[in-house]
Amino acid sequence: MNLRKAAKIGLALILLGIVGVACSGGQQEKFPAFVYASALSLESYRAATSLPQEVLTSVPCYCGCATAPEPHMSLLDCFYNRDGSYSDHAAGCDLCGKILLDAQAAHQGGKDLKAIRAIIDSKYAVYGTPTDTPPVE
Repeated sequence: MNLRKAAKIGLALILLGIVGVACSGGQQEKFPAFVYASALSLESYRAATSLPQEVLTSVPCYCGCATAPEPHMSLLDCFYNRDGSYSDHAAGCDLCGKILLDAQAAHQGGKDLKAIRAIIDSKYAVYGTPTDTPPVE
């Protein structure tokens, strides 16, 4: 990586940190550094912390993580490790972030879990095999 590119990346990370402080009322959020990789990453991790866990466990992911060595079971696994710490997976995957933000928008729009799941399945099925997320009853 050349020096100019490294400087641009460094500046972008600093600006994301400033935006994070400004948007959190002057208090730095307690996210790991990888969350600040992009604006989409930061927005989606913020959304993941605000959604009820039942939404995250009811929504499948279509990014291919279903076939990973340790297959994900739902969107929850893209953002959180089994021990409850933040996973870096979604920070490097725009599709995870987009799915999460669509789920958040549906939830904020008053949709129930079954409707949220239908919206996500309908929109993202073209991307391939989803995680083995149990159906919403």
